[in-house]
Order: sequence, then structure tokens, then C-alpha cells
Amino acid sequence: MGSIVTPVTTFADVPAAWLDHLDRRTRSTVGARCARADLVVLGEGRGGDLEVTAVLLSAGGGAGAGDGAGAGGRRGAGVVSLPPPSRDFDGSQALAPSVLERERALVFAVVRDDGPPAPIDGPGAVVGEETSGDLERQVAAVRWYAALPTGDAREAALLAAAEDGDPAVVSSALRALADERRTSAVEALEMLADAPDSPPVRGSLAATAMWVLGARDRAERVLGEVVDRTGRDRFRRLWGVREVEGDETLLVAPDPQHVAFA
Repeated sequence: MGSIVTPVTTFADVPAAWLDHLDRRTRSTVGARCARADLVVLGEGRGGDLEVTAVLLSAGGGAGAGDGAGAGGRRGAGVVSLPPPSRDFDGSQALAPSVLERERALVFAVVRDDGPPAPIDGPGAVVGEETSGDLERQVAAVRWYAALPTGDAREAALLAAAEDGDPAVVSSALRALADERRTSAVEALEMLADAPDSPPVRGSLAATAMWVLGARDRAERVLGEVVDRTGRDRFRRLWGVREVEGDETLLVAPDPQHVAFA
């Protein structure tokens, strides 16, 4: 049996290139996957498909809409079609992992006109308990996302969640501020990243949100300070990045399009 080879990307060891990489690296948070999906469900693998046991989020219906199932979600919602197991050892398993028979899994799906719902394109579309050590944490983050308010209260809720104890909620909140183009949050993001006790991943995510929102000079400054506080080597390890052998100015990391972020 062969080995899985995950494609990699390279970039220069400068703040702007780091922020471009972190932007790409964090596009598949739990919240970002929820925003792209029509349906987010829990279920079990049965005969190559997912037999749904709970609907956590449905487009236009919120969390477990329409059945009185409460926070657990709607029960008995049918099946989600899963792709066949990949036969290629090229990293594609990260995009469409298979679900074992009776394995519990979380699936971010799109509704189709010509068949049952199917997983969204991209990493993290299927999160199985056998292939992920954080299934329950991601489920909790989906429930948090489904309960977010709309309107003026949403930005305040996202900023408050940036200091949550659940890393999946933190990353989802900070990415949502960027993806929803909440430019009025830049000052708060800068303060969050600049706090001396801000964990390095949270500081990096806040700087990345600033970068996406167009505050690029400020984002570069903030990220530089996060790196200085953390230490360059530790910062690289946190993000799965290493120096290219023989070229200390160039870095290499797994290609973000193959890696979900939770």
C-alpha cells in the first residue's frame, strides 16, 4: 500500500507572504464551512452514505429547524450521499475522506436537485470520528455558529467569541469577521492581537482578518509583533511551516486547499 502525499506550497519568510498564506490556510474554519453549506448534519456511515441522525444547521431554517428537536437538531432527516473512497494516494483523501460503516461523522453538505445532499467541495467537508480527534469540538462550533444573532448584534457576538475557550469557535469568529467584510472591527482586532497575553494563534488570526479587511500595513505590524512574542521557530511549528533546506528565506507548508482548519 502506498503513502499519502500531501501537496505543499512555498512562500517567502516576510510578513506579507505569511499573511497571504494564513489567509488561504484559514478559509475552511468550521464557521466558514457552515457559511458555504446548505445543510450541516451528524450521522452514521451506512452502505456508503451517511444516515442522518441530527440536523445541526439548515439554510433558512437555523439549527434543527422545524421539528422541536431543540439544540440536538432535527431527527430522521434522510441520507447524505458520500463520495466513494479515494484510490489515489495524492492527498485527495483530505478533501473527501470516506466514512466507515457505522462511524459517526459530521458533514457539511449542499442540496442538489438531482439527488440527495452531497458534501461541499473543499477540505473539512466530512469529519469522521475515526479520522479526526476533535469531532465533538467541531460539532460544538457548528452549534455556536447556528445560534449567532443577525443584524447589529452579530459583530459584537463574533468579537466576544474571539476570546472563547474553544479554538474552533475562536477561529470561526475571527474568520467570519473577515469574510463578512466587517471593517468596523479592525480597531478591536488590532487590540485583540496586540494584547500581551494573546495566544499566538489567536493573534495570528486577528492579524489575518485585518489583512483580509484591507488594513494591510497594520496587519503586517501586528503579525510581526506576534512572531516576536512567540519566537520564530515556535511560530513556524504552530502553523506547520518549515524552512526550505538550503534556502533560509523560503518556507514550505502543506497546501492550504488540502487542509481544513478548526
